[in-house]
Amino acid sequence: MDFKSIGDYLILKKIGEGVFGSIYLAEHKFMKKKYVIKLLPEDISKDVNFVKNFEKDIGILAKLDHPSIVKLHNISCSEGRYFLVMDSVLNEDNEKVDLEQFLSVKQNFSERNLEIILKQIASALDYAHDNFIRSEPIIHGGLKLSNIFVKKNKNIHLFISDFAMNKLIGKKIVLKKNLESSLKNFYFLSPEQKKMEEVTIKTDSYAFGVLVYYLITKDYPEGYFEMPSKIAPHYKLNWDLLVCRCLHKDPSKRPTRLLDALNSSLFPENLSSSNIDVLSWNEVEKKVENAMQLSFEFSSDDKEEVDFNEPHPIIKPQKIDRPVYETDPSLIFQKELSVSHYEPKKEEIKDVKPLLTEMKIIPSGTYKRGSNNGARDERPAHTVTISSFALDIHPVTNEQFVRFLRTLGGEKDVNNNDIIRLRDSRIKKKGGSFIIESGYIKHPVVGVTWYGAVAYARWVGKRLPIEVEWEIASMGGLEESIYPFGDKIDHTLANFFSSDTTSVMSYPANGFGLYDMAGNIYEWCQDWYAYNYYDTSSQEPENPKGPVQGVYRVLRGGCWKSLKEDLRCAHRHRNNPGAFNSTYGFRCAAEVAK
Repeated sequence: MDFKSIGDYLILKKIGEGVFGSIYLAEHKFMKKKYVIKLLPEDISKDVNFVKNFEKDIGILAKLDHPSIVKLHNISCSEGRYFLVMDSVLNEDNEKVDLEQFLSVKQNFSERNLEIILKQIASALDYAHDNFIRSEPIIHGGLKLSNIFVKKNKNIHLFISDFAMNKLIGKKIVLKKNLESSLKNFYFLSPEQKKMEEVTIKTDSYAFGVLVYYLITKDYPEGYFEMPSKIAPHYKLNWDLLVCRCLHKDPSKRPTRLLDALNSSLFPENLSSSNIDVLSWNEVEKKVENAMQLSFEFSSDDKEEVDFNEPHPIIKPQKIDRPVYETDPSLIFQKELSVSHYEPKKEEIKDVKPLLTEMKIIPSGTYKRGSNNGARDERPAHTVTISSFALDIHPVTNEQFVRFLRTLGGEKDVNNNDIIRLRDSRIKKKGGSFIIESGYIKHPVVGVTWYGAVAYARWVGKRLPIEVEWEIASMGGLEESIYPFGDKIDHTLANFFSSDTTSVMSYPANGFGLYDMAGNIYEWCQDWYAYNYYDTSSQEPENPKGPVQGVYRVLRGGCWKSLKEDLRCAHRHRNNPGAFNSTYGFRCAAEVAK
């Protein structure tokens, strides 16, 4: 169809052909803003049932507002042809790039990036499922590579289009259109779709599982297929279990909440899935059940009271020295072998004093922690009693951490553990000296390992917060608060789903006077991570200290890359204590004198 305008929009160029119509780049005649126009096929536009459903339901779809869903702005009809007006998710050349095209250029993702982009998709699907058309959840019903669009600036953002086409057009037409378009689309259809049976949110769970498998293996899970761990052994998370759960032939056994499924499948403690057979579902479920029943013994951390020059009148002084750590079982997998080289001895820098952060005291008392609506590792919600403690009002900044590095004279502690990876941070080394990139002095330090966070805390006479302390502090004194400011959060309250860190204290403080408890950076906590730890915490509610051993250390708070879901006070994250990341930082805590 060759035309120059449609309705109030000037057609600039055709940018693609999709399952549900031709796609054009257009500009509004009066507002001069660019949009993407999807012109639906004539046979669909003339279908009586479609027109009826379209006019009845499309307004609900237009209200969907999620950072990973292509925003639908307007729906109209011109000369008997219906068309959709959507956000222009295009690259620098004003071309659409779907996930299939993107993968033809970028073959592989790091495991962390794979987790991030899948969280974007999972969050979008969960959000849609929480909204309703005709008393039924909004189901995509046709998720595939060609309707997931990629926008890449500094980071990769994915956007899903074509929600609820099954509902609007009819499942028979959708199935026909998918098969006519490409055989690849057939692989994303669930067994019940292929049999023309009822479509539910579990249909999207199946398609999500196919997407996960394809992103890891670059193949489709057809028939008896190899597990991801066999094809991509360099990935260490439990992708096998996630794929098996999503691709279950019985829809009732597929996960309902995909973000929960990501967390509970990828990080169950001590669960090995390298031998899971996709046809042995009983074995899979048995392994999952065993993982849920794992228990840990708990004991209190040793506390040491020592002298400290110019002690705070309220906060207990802590010893200032380089730390000696317990052996971490994961380090054997993290050591990099390299040929040693000679470096001239550097002159020791003396008398560099720390730049201390103001602290707020969190009063002792009984508080609620956890969530019954979040991921499995956040359950059950329960009450705990904690002693008072003090916490830095903001994360440690580059300005503060660089003083520590200058004193240390390098990036390793006395046990040869890495403190920081400079290429993941805003601190650089030039001429043997540590310098901060321009404009980042007051930004939180990132790229710091758990070892680095502990070492710095001891250098300034403090410690890392225990996980329960961090969670209680984040709630700002509010009961059963989802976010640090209540049940809602937006971009005026925290730095999330953005392109970089911001200076500390750029957003309002919570009720305890603490800044950046949501977003900006993930913050290391003292504790080992255990998937089922809250089951124990609920039974031992007096000053719970966390497991005595583990593989991962706890991180809290979400970061500048995070979706809103990760900013919840109860959300738990974890990684190896020696891990580096451009989103990992910390703040310090201290005891309070009794």
